[in-house]
Amino acid sequence: MTSPKRPRDAVVRTVTTVYAGILLTVMVVSAVSGIVDPQQGAQGFGVPATDDAAALYFAVYRDRNLVLAAVGFAFLFLRMWSALAILATAAVTLPLYDMLALLRADEPVSAGHPLTFAALVVLAALLWTRVRRAGAVPQVQPA
Repeated sequence: MTSPKRPRDAVVRTVTTVYAGILLTVMVVSAVSGIVDPQQGAQGFGVPATDDAAALYFAVYRDRNLVLAAVGFAFLFLRMWSALAILATAAVTLPLYDMLALLRADEPVSAGHPLTFAALVVLAALLWTRVRRAGAVPQVQPA
């Protein structure tokens, strides 16, 4: 016997869906703008692109984010909440790596990195809450 859906569950579902859509849209806009203008994209990363090789690096970096956002949108539109939760959880590591790479190179860390980290942590928490409340938490099967 299933329990009736609580109004709070509907709020979690709506907030999670809207927040995911907004965050993924920001990722797409940021990625596309960085691909179109890698020099400006490099500034957003926190390190100016001083030559063509650096500009190419930042275009590829933004391409990575665009692919992740596209996959995220696919999961969102297909309502694959567990897959989107796994993607968001894995993506949390990316701004941490970026910050570590900048610190190791003695470069300043722009505010965008910790903000992106925080936004992804919130998204992952919302998604796992949604998955758990739906009773769709992936189970590991013994071999």
